[in-house]
Amino acid sequence: MDKVTIEISPAPGRMLRLLDYPELSSNHKLVNKGIAVLRQYTPGVLRYLSLQRLLGHLPEYIIEVRAGGMSEIDVREYMGAWMKRKRLRRLFYVILEMLLLPFTAFVAVLPGPNVVFYGLFVLFYFHFKAFLSLSRIKVGELNISLGRD
Repeated sequence: MDKVTIEISPAPGRMLRLLDYPELSSNHKLVNKGIAVLRQYTPGVLRYLSLQRLLGHLPEYIIEVRAGGMSEIDVREYMGAWMKRKRLRRLFYVILEMLLLPFTAFVAVLPGPNVVFYGLFVLFYFHFKAFLSLSRIKVGELNISLGRD
């Protein structure tokens, strides 16, 4: 089981920051092709997509939280609010990408690297998976351990 490291900055202005998480991969052929195209032409996007995949599979990881003196109950409450904000944002992204995807499909038939279609498809896929997973996750069921600061 892989480990994810999260840091929650002290109050005021608490912020949650993901420090360490696994690299992007997928079992789907079309998604892997999209990842390969993005890796070749836009490598900076892969870190963002790795975060989306992490959100989609959060219950599968051991989550080590560096919270600066917060109790586990406070950490779980803060992560619950954070996940709710992420879920709403992913819903907005999914709707927007669903509206744009039919227009980029026409670009996919052109010769050359189809970064526009594959890039948007991969973004849609990972945003959708993250949204669905964040809708099902219960913070109480996450494998959270408080790490040392």
